[in-house]
Amino acid sequence: MSEQLAGFKSADIVFTDGKSLADVTVAIYPGWIRIQTESTNQFHPREQVDRIQSNR
Repeated sequence: MSEQLAGFKSADIVFTDGKSLADVTVAIYPGWIRIQTESTNQFHPREQVDRIQSNR
């Protein structure tokens, strides 16, 4: 597994297709992003994410 570049405990994510997720945990790795919610662990290529905003 690649080294984590950044992470956010509480963030909002907007995908390039306009969909969004609010108040999720995010870990950024080279080439991909891991998104954790209370019930799922999702992996997305970085190209699919338009922006991430930390809620801190």
